[in-house]
Amino acid sequence: MENCFRFSFVRIALFFLPIFLFGFSSGNSDLKILEKDGIKYLANTLVIKLKYIPSSDAKGNVNLSSTLTETLKSINVSEAKVIFPEKLKENSSLAGIISIKYESDFDPLYISSKIAGSNEIEWAEPKFIYELDYIPNDPSYTSQYALSKISAALAWDINKGDTNVVIGIVDTGVDWDHPDLAANIYTNWNEIPNNGIDDDNNGYVDDIRGWDFGGLSGTPDNNPMEDQPDHGTHVAGISSAVTDNGIGVASIGFKCKLMPVKTTRNDQRGSNGPYIIFGYEGIVYAADNGAKVINCSWGGSGFSMFGQETINYALSQGSLVVAAAGNSNSSGSHYPSSYKGVLSVASTTSTDTKSSFSNFGYSVDVSAPGSSIYNTWQNDTYATLSGTSMASPLTAGLAALVFSQFPSYNAEQVGEQIRVNSDNIDNLNPSFQYQLGFGRINAFKALNNANSISVRAIDVSFSDEAPGGDGDGVFEAGEIISVSVNFKNYLNPTSNLSIQLESRNSYSTVLNGNFNAGAIGTLNEFNNNSSRFTFSISNSVPQNAKLNFLLKFSDGSYSDFQWIETIGNPTYATQSVNDVALTITSKGAFAFNDYPNNLQGSGFKYLGSSNQLFEGALILGTSDTKISDAARAANQSVQNNDFTIVQPFLLNVPGNIADAEGSAIMNDNNAGTNKIGITARLKTYSYSASPNNNFIILDYTLINNSGAAITNLYSGLFFDWDLIDGSGLGDRTEWDNSLNYGFVRNTTGGPTNYNGVALLSGTNYGFYAIKNDGGDGGFQIYDGFDDSEKWQAISGGIAKATAGPGDVSNVTSAGPFTINVGDSIKVAFAILAADNKALLDAAVNQSRIKYQEILVLDVEDNNTLPAEFSLAQNFPNPFNPITSIQYSIGSKQFVQLKVYDILGNEVTTLVNEEKSAGLYKVDFDASGLTSGIYLYRLQTGSFISTKKMILLK
Repeated sequence: MENCFRFSFVRIALFFLPIFLFGFSSGNSDLKILEKDGIKYLANTLVIKLKYIPSSDAKGNVNLSSTLTETLKSINVSEAKVIFPEKLKENSSLAGIISIKYESDFDPLYISSKIAGSNEIEWAEPKFIYELDYIPNDPSYTSQYALSKISAALAWDINKGDTNVVIGIVDTGVDWDHPDLAANIYTNWNEIPNNGIDDDNNGYVDDIRGWDFGGLSGTPDNNPMEDQPDHGTHVAGISSAVTDNGIGVASIGFKCKLMPVKTTRNDQRGSNGPYIIFGYEGIVYAADNGAKVINCSWGGSGFSMFGQETINYALSQGSLVVAAAGNSNSSGSHYPSSYKGVLSVASTTSTDTKSSFSNFGYSVDVSAPGSSIYNTWQNDTYATLSGTSMASPLTAGLAALVFSQFPSYNAEQVGEQIRVNSDNIDNLNPSFQYQLGFGRINAFKALNNANSISVRAIDVSFSDEAPGGDGDGVFEAGEIISVSVNFKNYLNPTSNLSIQLESRNSYSTVLNGNFNAGAIGTLNEFNNNSSRFTFSISNSVPQNAKLNFLLKFSDGSYSDFQWIETIGNPTYATQSVNDVALTITSKGAFAFNDYPNNLQGSGFKYLGSSNQLFEGALILGTSDTKISDAARAANQSVQNNDFTIVQPFLLNVPGNIADAEGSAIMNDNNAGTNKIGITARLKTYSYSASPNNNFIILDYTLINNSGAAITNLYSGLFFDWDLIDGSGLGDRTEWDNSLNYGFVRNTTGGPTNYNGVALLSGTNYGFYAIKNDGGDGGFQIYDGFDDSEKWQAISGGIAKATAGPGDVSNVTSAGPFTINVGDSIKVAFAILAADNKALLDAAVNQSRIKYQEILVLDVEDNNTLPAEFSLAQNFPNPFNPITSIQYSIGSKQFVQLKVYDILGNEVTTLVNEEKSAGLYKVDFDASGLTSGIYLYRLQTGSFISTKKMILLK
């Protein structure tokens, strides 16, 4: 029976329990764990990094600014503490990280996203926890194949390790008095045992052997003993059990010391063991207290800024973090192993094949034996376990030997020395070529080869700049993309370094894939700006396609590789050719494509300002039980996904009649049985020249595809504005009764611009102003935005004309409408911004004038996705010499469109190919023809239609 440690990332919103020296309060024994999409996190807790070092008392309690206090007022903060109080006196990059505990029921995922844009906050997120999953085998010893596999004995002939090199075991604790571990356990000689004094002033009292951040039930202590047989003792033994002592096992680390850092509390356990709650705090402790290597045999999915910051800090302290790649047999990102600066380790078997459970992929650096590993076990016993949890500490132990052999190397150099001296095993794993890192670690080569070379890409930038692309930042079919890369040579100098770019996807072709870097010195950085890589994107690229590439390095005997990637044909884009910029998605949402994380997109900006919009969305409804929308749901941490993408949002710069035009088609099929039965075609227009340079027009054509008449339909746009501090503090939204539009402004000395939303397509106005916390008697949306509230917002006319000051939203709407079967209506809005109210008024007037021009000029937008086949009259008619012919097809068909003279002779073929359902326009140039009457004929399937047109010269 095999033991497999598996990892699932746990996102946590934990208010920091009084931590470190100060302990936990008794109220923390009952932590509530939430879960969403496989991510676990603690309720009622936020982790925030402030842009400044906060003031605090002796116990780490933070004095929040009045602005931040007001921002967090609605969540009822009960406690705010510095996470790393000992960093305050050092002016460290970690000093501004605090934890917030609050008493409301608001989801930490939502709250952290909402406040992340505050002027005082660098980032905000829930606090991550991690879960162990394993099944221990019988502790019968057969052999330690892993040590012979990595040539440990040959390595020990070179170096058996320096007792001053310490390996931090950030885990579930270590059985530090185990007879095969005790002699290698680190001792803090600067601390006097058991005197109750923090002698070395590191923030921890009597931390002789390490630290326990969680204890049995939330109270930290100075005894990092494993509470019960779980994990950490086995990990520690693999890294550096006492070797050559005549008992038990040998270990790669040999003489190197072990620092136990317990990051669990025994009363917070899942079905498979204790949660890793304080892993990142443990990394900082280990780095601060002299660990040159830090092993993390835990992790999961989900990126954390808190996590990356602790890795960055550890590197700055000279510590190399080694982490398990994960046990999900997956190529997805896994943290902390996928963080920049971490040595990520996959697991292999005794035959150098990938362990069945092991993760693989682009972020893996090396592999190491992890299947059936026999080593120490709590309490004073031994066990055989399997997992990347076992492969990682084997590599960490080797890192300690490399530090011992190359004492002048920094942490990244040690990691690279291990990586480039690994044995390539791709031939034994053909399905995982380039996805198990450089290879399986080889201890002898890592210590023996003093002439290693290692070059890495440290920063990659993709661009669709002219002439290959249109410069809109959206990598579309047919564009040529340039790739700028910053590189670093970590080890010995190169003499004739060559770097190639290879496409490893089906949708791109490399055009320029060679860069000769030549001679590069140790630790030197360089770039390829003089000869950028380029590739073209195929016309068949699907939506949100991952475009993966290999960078290949060569210089004499040195050969290496590295993965890079970008996204082709994304389903969102930012329209930004004038004073306002708005991210528009294909699913009916605005500002961002990944609510509430809000990383995919730019939000809404005026004149290059910081983002001023947290969320935007289309809402359609016919009653309080029949709503189709893309706004947040009744659960505020989830955004509704009622709209199915028919045509993704495409942005053209320039457009046919505007400087930027976008288009998308969606229907509400994702609403299931509750759908209204509408296909919505969105066209967007923006202009760079005054007086049309401070608005974007959003023009919806709503088509009834329900099979029955749709009555009492309302259409609206919801916007959650955050003009100030990322949280909207002091914002106020109002309805202008004179010009009939809604606007938002800040009342407390924040940004001075005014933003507005105006209906352009009619006079059946609706507006609802929302104070998000409900403090003005209206409904509140911090706890979610349910269908009855959405219906109230879109259907009540000018139902609520003001809200704020505070964190506000508004809904601008139109209706009611009736749409017969197959018919359509138009509903159009302008999103605007200006320096003051008078200029915003002028922009509203101008946007309404411009929209009337668009209705005349944009012939292509007269219809939308058709339910049937049709051929329109050409325009203009009569014409000289060019006219446009529009046709529609209701399903995928082979299409022929031909032009004939009045006698029936064929003049030309305009279309002769298979087309998907949609609206099409083709131009006919009659420059070489004489004046007269001509016929044009559309044939597709059984549908045939012929019309006349007149050429007048």
